[in-house]
Parts: sequence; C-alpha cells; structure tokens
Amino acid sequence: MKKNVIKTLLIFLILIGGLINAYSGEFDSAMDYIKKTSKLWGVSKVILNENNRITLVDRKKQGHGYALGLMNKNHEWIDEITLKPNESCLLTDGRHAFITYKLISIRNSNIVIEVIDKFDARSFGDDIKEEMETVTIKPYKDNE
Repeated sequence: MKKNVIKTLLIFLILIGGLINAYSGEFDSAMDYIKKTSKLWGVSKVILNENNRITLVDRKKQGHGYALGLMNKNHEWIDEITLKPNESCLLTDGRHAFITYKLISIRNSNIVIEVIDKFDARSFGDDIKEEMETVTIKPYKDNE
C-alpha cells in the first residue's frame, strides 16, 4: 500500500512538473508555441499520408507538451492517430489541459488544423481559459 501511495505521488509530481514547465519559458501558452513554431504542442511527428489523411505521433520523452497524452474519440490513450478531414483527437493530462486537434483540410502539402486549447486553472485559483485558432503547418519530425 505504501509503495502505491509513493508511486502515485511521484507520477503526480512528474505531471505537475511537466505542466509547469510546459507553460513557462519562451512561449506564453500552447497556442503561442503552435503559432510561433508551426508545430503542434505535444506532437513529435506529423506525417502526411495518402487520401487526404495525416498521422499525429504523441510526444513521449521530452519537449513541449510531453506530459500530455494523446486520446482518441473513445477516450483511450494511444501513441498515434490517423485523421481524415473533420476528424479530431484530444491531447490531455486528464485533469487540467485539453487540446483538441481537428483536421480541416490538406492543400499542397499544407495541413490546416483547428486547435482548441482549454486549460482549467480553477485548482490554481484562476478560471477556465480557452483559445481557438485555425493554423497551417507542414509535416515534421522532431528528435526526441
């Protein structure tokens, strides 16, 4: 029992540390990061597939958004997801941060994605903050 409590506490501290790190430094928010870098928060790789589809790969080890997990429409944790136009996925810590990526279209290798960034800061004495933007990115692969 004591080991489970310690393990749970360590996981919680790692997640909180990741969130604090995620929202500090050179970018004001996940949306700010996306707009300035043309990369998706918490996504290490964006692959352009045939038939107007893309694959997003969850960032697992380091970098902006690594503490969040990728979730499909059935609320199952996944490592990657392939989307066609008008399909979406969720990147979340399951408690405070919720980022929805919806594929709008693909035009000349430009990927148009609607991003909804919602952060519930009520536990920290603040309000729920929500931003929505449509961004255009290119396929990429980060080194993790």
